[in-house]
Amino acid sequence: MKKRTKIIIIILVVVIVLLLFAFLFFRVNYISKGEVRNIVVENMKVRRSELHFESIDFELDKGVYEVELYYQNKEYEFKIDAKDGQVIYTNYTPSASDSVKDPSLNQSTTTTSPQGDIGLEEAKRIALEQVNLEESQVRFFKTERDYDHGELCYEIEFVYQGMEYQYKISASTRNIVEFEQERIHD
Repeated sequence: MKKRTKIIIIILVVVIVLLLFAFLFFRVNYISKGEVRNIVVENMKVRRSELHFESIDFELDKGVYEVELYYQNKEYEFKIDAKDGQVIYTNYTPSASDSVKDPSLNQSTTTTSPQGDIGLEEAKRIALEQVNLEESQVRFFKTERDYDHGELCYEIEFVYQGMEYQYKISASTRNIVEFEQERIHD
């Protein structure tokens, strides 16, 4: 009986130590949800009280935080690198008329549209040209303008013969910034 009790105590101690190490590992290597909120506020240049955070989910396998929030009755998404806090993706695009007075900056910030925008149709043409396809052969399911690390890009996603193609194309340089191709799982 005493031997069984000692084994249980040893197992409990080992489990507690492993949990403590896991906790410390995450605290040291990944930013907190509070820091994620601050990054979103800084990126959008609005007051935190104007935002309603719907969810902040940590995706361990991707190493990112996925954030869903509402601002002025519109839903926005952010993907933030969990280690360095860089905004990887957002569908938030400040309009040219946005002028936000941020008291923490002690200045008025005005955002304007960048020059040299190639346009959505040209971005679609660039993506299709790379894989030698015509628009009539594919089904687009995402075509939108987005800012990625301050650069205006077009996100183009389409399906062709069981394959999904994802492009991010610079609106000013016409360069393909990101490209992914994967089989659609049934």
